[in-house]
Amino acid sequence: MLPELFHSADTFRDRFEQGLIDLLRSTGELGEDILVLANANFEPRIWDHLRDELRTCFARLASEKATAERKGRAMAGAADDVATLREILDHGFDTLRPTELRRSGPWELQLNQLRAFRPARHSNAVISGIRAPFDAGRFHFDKPFLRQEILWEGRLLGRAATLFYNKFPFADYHGLLVPDLGEHRSQFLEAADFAFLWDLAQELAARMPGFGLGYNSYGAHASVNHLHFQTFLREEPLPIEDPHWSHNGGPAPYPCRCQRFDNPQDAGGFIDGLHRQEISYNLIAASGQLYCLPRRKQGEVGYAPWLNALAWYEMAGGFPLASEADFRRLGAADPAAQLAAVDLGTAHGRR
Repeated sequence: MLPELFHSADTFRDRFEQGLIDLLRSTGELGEDILVLANANFEPRIWDHLRDELRTCFARLASEKATAERKGRAMAGAADDVATLREILDHGFDTLRPTELRRSGPWELQLNQLRAFRPARHSNAVISGIRAPFDAGRFHFDKPFLRQEILWEGRLLGRAATLFYNKFPFADYHGLLVPDLGEHRSQFLEAADFAFLWDLAQELAARMPGFGLGYNSYGAHASVNHLHFQTFLREEPLPIEDPHWSHNGGPAPYPCRCQRFDNPQDAGGFIDGLHRQEISYNLIAASGQLYCLPRRKQGEVGYAPWLNALAWYEMAGGFPLASEADFRRLGAADPAAQLAAVDLGTAHGRR
């Protein structure tokens, strides 16, 4: 029996939105105010509902920041959040507008101003290997201050699970699903973790059309070395799901290697082989299918200035952009070239 949150797409959206409203009206904490702003700004209908309250909230925060600076003291809040607030206020609240999407050939381009203000984490570090020990001294999801950012927690397909809001979303109804939060597992898929991912994706795709999960392995822009999946609930398929790609039976090759799996045995065996070869990869589970993209590790290839990372969403054909000029000018060849640059090529026997 699935928890009520996952009974339908409408239930999930309603609970997601109400949780943001409750956060804005109850906590009064800087980190949560930023989370609500970024999530509301991503979804036009939430933005329309909360924009005036958020304007009042950030006017108050601007006043608090000015008072703290005048008195020569630090503003209350985590250093990352204070730095993000400074970026937001320098940009100007009334210049913010909901995230905008457009297609450039087969690719989805996303103008996402607020995501550009997030603090840098581990996702851009140069990586070797396929796993690293969990490090309690680094950022992870079992920090006490993150408790306010939980959307739901409980049992999910027989396993303890915690669903957080993504503080700087780049996907519709974007969450972070952490199995066995307190066990402090590193970002590495054991066989049981993969089975959980597969079964969950199948169950929820059937109940909630448009629901999917993304996974970044260690070395493939996993920003936190604490086992987690990213969740989303879209109305339109991702570009990687388009039937014209050869991995979906069409005529066009994807710019980098993409394997599509329809059963867990083949998928699990393939991923196990990547682990043995210490090859990083991204996974996208959507519409009952699993897409696996083995790739060169982060740090091995330089990216274009407009591209921050090639994680699961980018590898699935979606590209968040901070600059409106880049959003307007990029053509279909630009994302394709970046995807091709992380292809493993013949070095690992591409087929």
